[in-house]
Amino acid sequence: MSGSEPPGQSGQGRKKNLYIAHRRSPSELTTLMVEQYNLQRQLEAVQSQQKQLLEGHQRLPSQGGGHRRTGSASSQGHSRRHSLGLNEAIKAAANQRQNQAPQDSQGFLQPLSQPLQPQGLPLGQSASGQLQLDFRFPSPNYAAAASEGSPRGHSRSRLYQQFKFPPDNNPLHPPAPTFLLSPERGGQGHLRRGSHARLNSKTDGINSNWRLQQQPAHQRALLALEPPQFVPGHKGRGSSFGGLVLSLLQFMPNQGGGGQGSGRKSLFAPYLPQLSLPELISDGRLVTGILRVNKKNRSDAYVSTDGLLDADIFICGSKDRNRALEGDLVAVELLVVDEVWESKKEKEEKKRRKDNTLLKNTSVLSDDIHNDATSTLNDDSKDDEGLGRRGSLKQRPTMKKNDDVEVEGQSLLLVEEEEINDDVKPLYAGHVVAVVDRIPGQIFTGTLGLLRPAQAAQAAIDKKSGKEPSVQTPKAPKIVWFKPTDKRVPLIAIPTEQAPKDFVDNHEAYADQLFVASIKRWPITSLHPFGTLGDKLGCIDDPQVGIDAIFSDNNFLCSEYPIGDEGYVKSLLSSVPSVETELANPNRAEFFNDYVVAFTENSQFVDHAMHVKRLSNTIIELGFHAVDISHYVQPGSVLERKAKKISSSVFLPQKAAHLFPAEVNDLISFKDNEKSLAVSVTFEIDTTSFEVENVHIRESVVVPKLTVSFDDVDAILGNGKVHGEITQATCDYIKTFALIAKEFRRQRLNDKTLGISPSLTLLDQIDDEKVRLHMNIFESSSALSIVSEIGYKVNSTIAVKVHATLGDEAFLRRQALPTLQKIENFSRKAFNLGFKIDTSTPSTLQQSILKIDDPLKRQCIETLLYKCMPRAKYYIAGKQDPENYSHYYLNLPLYTHFTSPLRRFADLIVHRQVKQVIQAAEREKSPDLDALNAISVYCNFKKDCAANAQEQGIHLLLSQTINEMSEHAGQLLVMGTVLQVYESSFDVFIPEFGIEKRVHGDQLPLVKAEFDKANRVLELFWEKGVDSATYVPPDEKSSLSYRLSIKNKYRTSALEAAKIQRKNATERNNNIVPDSVIEKLSALQLSVPKVAPPQIKPWKSIPSSPSISQFGSRPGSGAFHEPTSDDGGLSPYLQDVVTRVENKSYIQEIREMQPVPVLLRAEIGKGMALPCLTVRVLNPFAEA
Repeated sequence: MSGSEPPGQSGQGRKKNLYIAHRRSPSELTTLMVEQYNLQRQLEAVQSQQKQLLEGHQRLPSQGGGHRRTGSASSQGHSRRHSLGLNEAIKAAANQRQNQAPQDSQGFLQPLSQPLQPQGLPLGQSASGQLQLDFRFPSPNYAAAASEGSPRGHSRSRLYQQFKFPPDNNPLHPPAPTFLLSPERGGQGHLRRGSHARLNSKTDGINSNWRLQQQPAHQRALLALEPPQFVPGHKGRGSSFGGLVLSLLQFMPNQGGGGQGSGRKSLFAPYLPQLSLPELISDGRLVTGILRVNKKNRSDAYVSTDGLLDADIFICGSKDRNRALEGDLVAVELLVVDEVWESKKEKEEKKRRKDNTLLKNTSVLSDDIHNDATSTLNDDSKDDEGLGRRGSLKQRPTMKKNDDVEVEGQSLLLVEEEEINDDVKPLYAGHVVAVVDRIPGQIFTGTLGLLRPAQAAQAAIDKKSGKEPSVQTPKAPKIVWFKPTDKRVPLIAIPTEQAPKDFVDNHEAYADQLFVASIKRWPITSLHPFGTLGDKLGCIDDPQVGIDAIFSDNNFLCSEYPIGDEGYVKSLLSSVPSVETELANPNRAEFFNDYVVAFTENSQFVDHAMHVKRLSNTIIELGFHAVDISHYVQPGSVLERKAKKISSSVFLPQKAAHLFPAEVNDLISFKDNEKSLAVSVTFEIDTTSFEVENVHIRESVVVPKLTVSFDDVDAILGNGKVHGEITQATCDYIKTFALIAKEFRRQRLNDKTLGISPSLTLLDQIDDEKVRLHMNIFESSSALSIVSEIGYKVNSTIAVKVHATLGDEAFLRRQALPTLQKIENFSRKAFNLGFKIDTSTPSTLQQSILKIDDPLKRQCIETLLYKCMPRAKYYIAGKQDPENYSHYYLNLPLYTHFTSPLRRFADLIVHRQVKQVIQAAEREKSPDLDALNAISVYCNFKKDCAANAQEQGIHLLLSQTINEMSEHAGQLLVMGTVLQVYESSFDVFIPEFGIEKRVHGDQLPLVKAEFDKANRVLELFWEKGVDSATYVPPDEKSSLSYRLSIKNKYRTSALEAAKIQRKNATERNNNIVPDSVIEKLSALQLSVPKVAPPQIKPWKSIPSSPSISQFGSRPGSGAFHEPTSDDGGLSPYLQDVVTRVENKSYIQEIREMQPVPVLLRAEIGKGMALPCLTVRVLNPFAEA
């Protein structure tokens, strides 16, 4: 608490060294700049003194009471955490990695493949290489500086980063992340604007305190630099930056520390001044990266450094996260991992004790239930009350179970974070010291409450039990609480005047209503941010509201363009130049006599076409034509500004939101036998080797002869029934395209044995989401594979040409290498499943997976790899080191997006650059790389939003489908494949629906569980005669338990469910999907899932005994579950289950890649913002 002052003395009766007003006249500006300069000199002097003290301290011998650079605590006083420089952290991580090297079951180190490396590109230096960064702010005379271009080193490895803030008021700027340089500060200020709503209202900085708005401006400004006051329960930091800020305040005698000026103590550390960041980053004292909140423990987070470090940085707790949100670009100070880990263990222990008390007192009062922890820390104590283990079976707290149901149930695949425990600690740890950038205008959906969620739950319990209310409802509250649907977003305080007029008196009536809100500011004195309330979407249970909420939660409007407003459409089209004049342009190539085939994925727009013809005996010409979007969308037009804001089309099974209005799509799309403007890429290909001999990129006029859908292409290639208009000649052209695509794929992946199938459909979505959707995300399409493969060739060709001509200005797309830690974990998991994956290059990685013959096993490995791969990103060549240009998954050194201009704004930027290359016209001014970079960042954000929205839409439809299919039994009985086994749970993959779910042991009627880590076998000790389909765990019978909809929904026994499904399959051609579901999916043009009960196998090799594990010998009669002749019962589901009875214990073995029967259940509506899918495994001894 050094540096704090008694109340009432702060900021009074002292000379003012610094005066910062909210608005400043020109006469005051010069004085301010001088004061800032003096302050900067003082800051540099302090830093120099600290450096000298640090050097002197390091020369001293280690003493018991002194600070230590290693170790988590000193022998005197409370423990402190110490910061690390970048090189120190890298060396520490290397040592820790050596200590944590993976071992096989005999204890020997497992050799992993060479770290991933894109072919044809240097991997770069090792993690211990020298660090160089080019991080600079715009100069006051920014326009002049921008014209000179940005200097960039040429010898930096992939570890090096470049950082430069974009300019303001640039015509190419979308509503993208930027530091808004205050004109009153002459461009030198470091004020930034946080996330804001679409009202475009300027707000105070993210550090501002809303209670201090009436205080003098200079006091408000200086309070933002207050050091954090000591808060009981948090460890002190040995960070140099807390001392730096404190030393800075010594030159400001008007201010004391600890938030005393406002009467409220600081709960978070203030952010470092933006002007101090470049030097700290260049010195290696800070690193920057994108923050990712841990979905299963929202107080923790990770920071991805885009290749700078070989693993993500672990951020422990909300205090260290320091108000940063998902997707923020943050500056992080690295800390000693052991010290952070000890702090986490202490927090987990406190959390455990609180959970025990929670169970005993049946009270839910907690301000942090929204952020309950989940860590696999040691929990072997037999004396812990309420939360002891039964063997390896860990009993989760009720609120934790509730949270896991939501997090695991609301996605198609399980959300994976790095496994961290005492044996496998994070390689890097740190804390956020500044939010460098945040995408503005982010909005969230959620519900509105008068009380915090925990308080509201307690009030509901009190009311139900008839007790005296333990929570007092405020009569005239100043704020109400917005609870976001996305659990990674914190509670948001909303001013009461923004809520509905009758909300305070009638707040219970709004409990099931969805609203939209945004975060406005987050003071250091508040646990929660303050925000602005937007529109009300409607009732949670309304299916249409659920779809609208998906759009809103992913920062898209439900209806981007008004429907039926002819005046609005005319205003958009008013800027479109004459098409007829351009069609007569003699400089355009003409493709009138070629058999051009146009393709459409969903019949809503047609933006690409192809042709092929023979030029000679050994040379053929392949042409790819994309609509000339840059002719129609002029720079600075209303249409461009609207499209820039949307950035990407969004395709859900239920609804699509397009980049352009339907009228514009119709105007630009290719039409049969009509002239259309296009940009064409033609390849001259040698048919003996399929090498490209020559490439031409031209503006053109194209006349498509026929438009075919992807369904038609699939039918042609599958020898199925095709549309009547499709001739045999068209079929031959389609098959030729397939042959060319196959050869292109072989070249790209360096494998002459590959065909166009099988494809890695899930991994393909790393670069681009689908347009023609399926309810199963693994369902492949030959048409998509062919068009995509040829598109990869076109896009990479365009990228090479644009980059060769425009250099640093080129707008490209890359996919970073997965971190070494993640790829090692994947390789180890695949090895445990029986597959040796060559991870030395992207091509060998994919070859290893494609060589797996069994489609189910291939999908399992594909799932594991998908979760460790980063999504592809747009970038500007001048803002990225050449070593990082490559698209890792596609195995291409240069790549961009050109082929889908009607659904991606990035394609429009690339088309304009292609026009510059084609026309070779001299530009009037130098390119604005910062403006282009801002566009690339914003396009990345919206593209990720579009992908998230698509997954959520598929999950919603799948949940509704499963709910209808299980209407008579309450749940579906299906077969799953075990993917991963843990000490008290295991993951299953259900191929019929393409989903991955976790089965928790504490949801089953088990006596105990035992985990054999060496052999990766989980043994479940079942309660005999208890059906897991109808079993309700004891803690779920209390009022604390999960949603009432789960407890009250009708569930029949597993045997009855099996009989119902067998009957339905007999009546419906061996498919249990009801007719109502088939009609619904057909209306959405979606294929119907094939779900059939398993059949009794005619014979089965039964081993004399299962493998022996550490749990003792087993009787010779132990075997697979014996099938019976009762086909209508559970026998077909249990025929592959390995069970035994031993000393009156009923045991089932769970092994990886083993088929197991699971009960799949969907929860929809009844006050739930998002549907959930949950699974349980069948009890093989239920009928014993």
